Amino acid sequence: MHNATTEKRRSFRIDDSINLSYRLIDQKTADLGIRNLSNEYSLAATLDVLSQEALRIIQHLNKKDSEIAELFKVLDAKINAVAQTVMFVGSDINAQNCLDVNLSATGLAFYQPTPVEVGQNLAIEMFLPTMLALILVYGKVMNCQQSQPDRFLISVDYTHIKEDDQELLIKHVVRMQWQKLQKKSSNNEQPLA
Repeated sequence: MHNATTEKRRSFRIDDSINLSYRLIDQKTADLGIRNLSNEYSLAATLDVLSQEALRIIQHLNKKDSEIAELFKVLDAKINAVAQTVMFVGSDINAQNCLDVNLSATGLAFYQPTPVEVGQNLAIEMFLPTMLALILVYGKVMNCQQSQPDRFLISVDYTHIKEDDQELLIKHVVRMQWQKLQKKSSNNEQPLA
């Protein structure tokens, strides 16, 4: 049987910089979960599935007519731009909310200038750029550690996350890990001067 610590260690964790916003929520709100929240958060999951299907079609079209394939790529980019705008309406996410985080499919940690009480419930909005996804999770503060006079490391375990959003989060973490490995590999292959 796995405990929570074992489960966290089994999850990929990455250091990343994402747009993040959170707010404190009471226990009653946390107990209700996220099932009744607005559908703009699940839009990203739907678009991801459709983009995968479009990619398959574009690859097939590329063999037959590259101009039509290029048109489909442009249309897909336009749809993603509109979807991104729709997702941010009513959200607290913006360019100023970009934070360095340690991120996984089961939790995250981030620094901020003020402490948050251990056990406090949070509603957290995250924008995952690799997925063009805005997701909402509920979490509980597991640790709040002061590292400098005005810098606290807040560690959060997710308590409520939609399955589709967790899949998007996993894909984001894997893509970021892959990008970092590719960058490291290309840096190692550069000739010495």
